[in-house]
Amino acid sequence: MQTEPHSPTNPTPERRDIIDALQAVGVAPQRLLELDHGRALALWQNRRGEVRYERPRHHALSIYTREGDKASRMVNGRAVSKGFPGAVCLFPAGSQSTWRIGGEFEFFHLYFNDLDLARCAEQTWDCEPDLVQLAELYHANDPVLAQAGQLLALSDWQAPGQAMAMDHLAQWLLLQIVSRHATVQKVAPEVTGQLSRRYRRLLQERIEVELAQPLTLAEMAGWVNLSPYHFARLFRATFGCAPYQYVQEQRLTRARDLLRQPNSKITAVALTCGFNDPSQFSRAFRKRFGIAPSAYRAETKK
Repeated sequence: MQTEPHSPTNPTPERRDIIDALQAVGVAPQRLLELDHGRALALWQNRRGEVRYERPRHHALSIYTREGDKASRMVNGRAVSKGFPGAVCLFPAGSQSTWRIGGEFEFFHLYFNDLDLARCAEQTWDCEPDLVQLAELYHANDPVLAQAGQLLALSDWQAPGQAMAMDHLAQWLLLQIVSRHATVQKVAPEVTGQLSRRYRRLLQERIEVELAQPLTLAEMAGWVNLSPYHFARLFRATFGCAPYQYVQEQRLTRARDLLRQPNSKITAVALTCGFNDPSQFSRAFRKRFGIAPSAYRAETKK
């Protein structure tokens, strides 16, 4: 199983009822990524058997990414629906469902909770969170979410800077879940314009100061009193790239400057610039500048 290193943005994994139910029948996640505020992404493969989700205390979105026709939902011993590649299921907290697996297939899960729904409703639509109720959904056809599942399955979850990108994607998935499959059936508001000059300068200065720290979308949005949804779109309109891409560029640029200093140590530079894993830092640096950090440092000393 692939997991991200534990940090404030990748905390120690929580106990989740659906994960426990799958592991109880001998299934282990192929990948597991802990995100901000208790959310998590997981990629699973199952082959045969029966699994029951018995009133989980959290919500879960499921997207079949490969060979989904091997899974059937069972009621009183009878198959009532059959999966397909791209099928979408939504398990609200407290729901019950039984599944029979007739062969190998692959699926992706997003785990989230009531607080995530409340934030999404309040920040995006200024809606009372108590009015948001998730619908149970089994083997639905939702091309937008199905495409997101394929993107997640193909992505390298451990690539440098990917945790922040995945957090950004999780925010988007929550918006799709609430707008398409909950009682709040509203189109997300259009975001126009750019961040003010004052907010732009504040973000540039604050990111520069906080580069060594884990930075989440929600945290940066809070600096300018915006929801993550609005912040991400205004940030892209203002800076021409997503927040995680901007942060990654600033980290690598600072690292390049630090490597020019005499006696600079690559591990120390990586930590100073917000990279907890020196090998990930080296890969990111090489991809951005076309040269390994050690080789770049050696060139600057000539």
